[in-house]
Amino acid sequence: MVSTTKRLNRDFFNRLTALVGSRWFFAALVVLFVVEAAWIALSGRYPMAFDENFHLGIIRLYAHHISPFWGGNPSGAGVYGPVARDPSYLYQWLMSFPYRLSSNIIFLRFINIGLFAAGLPLYRRLLLKTGASRALVHFCLALFVLVPIVPLLAAQINYDNLLLPLTAVILLLTVNFTGELSRSKRIDGKTLLILINLGLLASLVKYAFLPVLLAAAVYVALVLCRTYPNFKKFWHGLGSGLGLMTRRTRWLLIILLIVSMGLFIQRYGVNLARYHKPVPSCDEVLSVQECSAYAPWYRDYQYAQIKIPDTTTSPLVFGGDWFYGMWFRTFFAVDGPATDFATRGPFVLPGIGAIVFSLAALGMTLACLREVFNRYNRSVLWLFAGTIAFYEVALWLDEYRSFLQTGRPVAINGRYLLPILPLLMVLLALGANTFLGARNRLKLVLAAGALVCLLSGGGTLTYILRSNDAWYWPDSPLKGTNHAIQNTVGPLVPGNSDPRAFMGHHGT
Repeated sequence: MVSTTKRLNRDFFNRLTALVGSRWFFAALVVLFVVEAAWIALSGRYPMAFDENFHLGIIRLYAHHISPFWGGNPSGAGVYGPVARDPSYLYQWLMSFPYRLSSNIIFLRFINIGLFAAGLPLYRRLLLKTGASRALVHFCLALFVLVPIVPLLAAQINYDNLLLPLTAVILLLTVNFTGELSRSKRIDGKTLLILINLGLLASLVKYAFLPVLLAAAVYVALVLCRTYPNFKKFWHGLGSGLGLMTRRTRWLLIILLIVSMGLFIQRYGVNLARYHKPVPSCDEVLSVQECSAYAPWYRDYQYAQIKIPDTTTSPLVFGGDWFYGMWFRTFFAVDGPATDFATRGPFVLPGIGAIVFSLAALGMTLACLREVFNRYNRSVLWLFAGTIAFYEVALWLDEYRSFLQTGRPVAINGRYLLPILPLLMVLLALGANTFLGARNRLKLVLAAGALVCLLSGGGTLTYILRSNDAWYWPDSPLKGTNHAIQNTVGPLVPGNSDPRAFMGHHGT
C-alpha cells in the first residue's frame, strides 16, 4: 500500500513537472505577462510613475533631430538634464522613429511591452544553460511575471524595457562564447564580435548596464587566460577565429564595431576626458539655473542644501533603508505626477511571502552550495553570481553616494533589480531543489505556497486593487472592470483594506 502511494505521488509529480516544463506552459506564461502589462497600459493615464514624461520628452527631441549627436544641450531641454552628454540615450533615439509614425501613448507603451516580452524567451534560454530543468526555469519565470513591479514597468515608456532583453542576450552570448572556447579551445570570432558590439550599445541604453558589461568582460577574460597561456597563442587563436567567418560577415561586424566603439567613446570617453567621470552631474555640464528645471537633480540639490548636520552616514543604517526600500518598491503600487506619485503599500501575502520564501531558499542554498556547483553548470553559475555581485555592489554604492550627499535615501527603486532578478531566482531555486533532494511532496508544497502568495494580490492585481479613478485614463475601457474586480476580488485578498500597509515614510 505504501509502495503504491509512493508510486502514485511520483507519477503525479512527474506529470506536473512535465506540464510546467512544456512549451505550452511557457507560452501561456508569456501571454499572461502581456495581458498583465497591457491591462495597466490601457488603464493608467499618462504619465505614469517611472519617468514616462522624461523619456517621452527626450524622444520628442530626437524626433525632430535625425542624428543622435548634439552640438550643445538642446534649447529648452534643461528639464531633461544634460541631454547632450547623457550616455543613456540610445533607447530614446531609437524610439523616436516609431514616434514619427505615431505619437499615440498606447502605441508606444505596447512597443515597450513587446520589448520586455522579448526578454522572457531569452531569459528562458539563458537560465536553462545552468542545467536546470525546464519545469524549474518556467516556474521561476512564472513567479517573476507575478512580481507587481514587473507588469507595472513593462506598461510604461521606459528604457529599462529595452535593457532587460539586452542583458539576457548578452549574458547568453557570453555563455555560448565561453562554452565553445572551453570545449573546442577555439575562439568563435563571430560570437565575440556580436557580444562586444551589443555590450557597447547596451551601455548606451542605460549606464547602469556597465557593471553587467564589466562582469561579462572579466568572465570572458578569465576563460581566455585559462585557455591561452600567453598573448601570442591568444592572438593566433583570435586570428583563426576571425578567419572562420565569411569576408562579408567579418567586415560587417568590424564596421559595426567601429561604429559602436565610436558611439561609446563619444559619450563615455569624452565625459571622462572633460568631466573626469563617465556620467557627469547636471551642474558639471549646465548651469545651476538650467539644472534647476531638472527634477531629480534639483531634488538632490535641495536636500543637500538643507542637510541636517551630524546626520548619520552609517552604511549599516543606509543598508537597512536600502533593503526595505528595494523590497517595498518591488511590491507596491504607484501613480504618476498627476497625483503627486500617490503610493500604496504591498499586499501581505506577496510582500511577506517573498521575504519568507527567499530567506528559506537562501538558507537551503548556502547549506548545500558546494553540491549546487557540482550538480549544475559550474561556469554558468559563476557568471550569474559574478553578474549579480557586480551589479548589486555598483547599485548600492551609487545610491549610498547619493545618501552621503543628500542625507536621505533617494532613488531607491525595486525596478532597478529586474535585469538580475531572474538570475537570482533560479540560483535560489537550484539551491532549494538540491537541498530537498527526492522530497517531492515538500517541493510541491513550497512551490504551491510561493505561487499562492503571489497570486493573492500580486502581478497586475496589485495595481488594480490599489488604484482609483485619479490613476486612470478618463475614457479607459477597463475602468469599469477595475471597479468590478475591486468590489468582488478585493475583499478576498488579505490586506486589501489597508492601502498604507508597510508604507511608513515611503509614500503619500
